[in-house]
Order: sequence, then C-alpha cells, then structure tokens
Amino acid sequence: MERKGPFAVKELKGLAPGQQVWGKYLVIEKLTRKTKDGKDLTNIKIGDNSGEMDVIVWDSCQVSGELAAGQIIGLLGDLGLYREKLQLTAKRIKILDEPMDDYVRTPEASIAGLADELEEIIAAVKDIYMRQLLQQIFQGELRETFLKAPAAKRVHHNYMGGLLEHSVTVARLCRHISQVYPALNQDLLLTGALLHDLGKIAEYKMKVIPEYTVSGRMLGHIVLGHEMLTEQINKMREETGYFPEDLEIMLKHLVLSHHGSLEYASPVIPLFPEALVLHMMDNLDAKVFVFFNRINEAEGEDPDFTPYDSLFAQQFFKHRYTSRLE
Repeated sequence: MERKGPFAVKELKGLAPGQQVWGKYLVIEKLTRKTKDGKDLTNIKIGDNSGEMDVIVWDSCQVSGELAAGQIIGLLGDLGLYREKLQLTAKRIKILDEPMDDYVRTPEASIAGLADELEEIIAAVKDIYMRQLLQQIFQGELRETFLKAPAAKRVHHNYMGGLLEHSVTVARLCRHISQVYPALNQDLLLTGALLHDLGKIAEYKMKVIPEYTVSGRMLGHIVLGHEMLTEQINKMREETGYFPEDLEIMLKHLVLSHHGSLEYASPVIPLFPEALVLHMMDNLDAKVFVFFNRINEAEGEDPDFTPYDSLFAQQFFKHRYTSRLE
C-alpha cells in the first residue's frame, strides 16, 4: 500500500463496514450543528477519485487545524452502517497542506482523450453551417470551460469533465442510431448532441463540487443554452452574412426540447425525428450512468439489492451476469 507520511492512500470505493480507516481524503462539504443535548456535531462529506462518504465528527474527535470544504485531511475513523449506508465516525483528523487535484473525481477516460474525440465529431459534421458553428463555439475560453464543466450537481456526470464525457457519449449514441435509421440527419444529431447541454457551462461553477451559479438557479441550462446558441448564430451572420433560418429554428428546438416533456422543464416537446432521438439518447446515457453508479457504489448488507434510493424511488439489482463461452 502506498504511503505518504503516516497516512495510507486508501480508496473509499470497496471499503467494508467493521474496519478502521486511516487515509487521506478531500473534504467536499461541511455542516456543523448542535444535538438536542447541546453537544457539537459536525457532518462532513469526504471524497477521492473513487467515490464519496459521509463522516460524523463529534466534539470528542481530535482535530488538528480548522476544518473547511476544499481541504485535504488525514483521517482515522471507524467504518459502520447507518440506515444501510456506509458512514465513518472520525477519531482523529489532521489538516494537510496538499493540492486537491489528485482527490477530485474525473471521467474514467482522460479529458485529453475525450477532447480529441470532440474534435473528431466536429470534423465528421458534413454540413458547412453546422460544422462552422461548432468550430466557432468550441475554441478559446469557451472550449476550455466546456472541457472542465460538470454535467449536473448530483444526478449524473457530476464532476469535472462530466459535461464533456456526457456530450461525447450522446454523440456516439446518435452516430450509431443514425446507422440504424439512415433517414435521420446525422449532422443534426451530432450537432445537437454537442450543443444540447451547452448552457451547463453557465449553470454550474466548479469549486470543490458542482455548485449552481445565480443565473443557473434562476434560469436553468435550457434557457441559458438557447441564449448562447442565439448569440453564436448572430455572430456567424455578422461575420459571414448568412446562416439558414430553418437550421437555426431546428437547432434551437433540439436544445429546447431535449428533456422530452414539459414536466421535465423542456418548454416544448420534440417535434421532429432528430429531436426525439436526441432526447432519448440524452436520457439513455444519464440513466445508464445512474444504474452503474448506484451498483458500483452499493452499500448495505443485502447481497442482491442496493438500499432504497429516495431520489429515484427504487432499489437497484446488484448482480451482474457473466456470459458463459464455449
């Protein structure tokens, strides 16, 4: 086991209840309150690039330094279960002077590799107006912001580079399905896949974890994305003198309808085939991410099912069948 100083570098993923944990982690969140009998109780969430975990810090815990979100800490604690979820009870905490980069979750594939794939997808768009629009958007500061942005605060791809990973995956899915249904306009699908969540670069800011911006909370990424697309198309018209009006309407519809229904914050429902497919591929990637994430981070003592997930109102079946080969 690798060691840096006295603290073991031990990933949170795979830890089991009943053991003592002695490792280094990032403090993601901190909340201090008093119990009914007046005792100080601090709840923190810690994380590394393998996952997250809740920690209880009673006033009897030895804390060297001032706890705050964004710090790297050395932690000694006992690991147990609380309401079927793993939870650490801290015994000793020491604030460490280390950068947090190695502890922040990122996509399994490298951001550099995903960025290269982004460029390949743009190059695959044959329509001159859509390709030029994508090239104009994904350059400079806007591109750098996009590469590092999260795709959500909680539900899916909620980490640095998550928006890039999600958008590239949706584009892959759209490319595959356009081979099954050749009547679909692949250029529209690929462009919609890369632009449908563009507004999230303005909806969230990355600190220790994704946090809403004021405009993100007040307007949401669909409205913000529509505004950004309008701005970029107007810029193209100013520089080149022309952008097809029918294409503008259809691209904006892809952004506005990608949640699929009024119930889920889309101001319009999908009204042409590519809009329907984009919505379904976007939803597919998000849902598959959730299933694998819940199964991989499964806690509790039930060997077959995860604990009940209140956010999704269900349990998840943990067993994975392995194909038998001749």
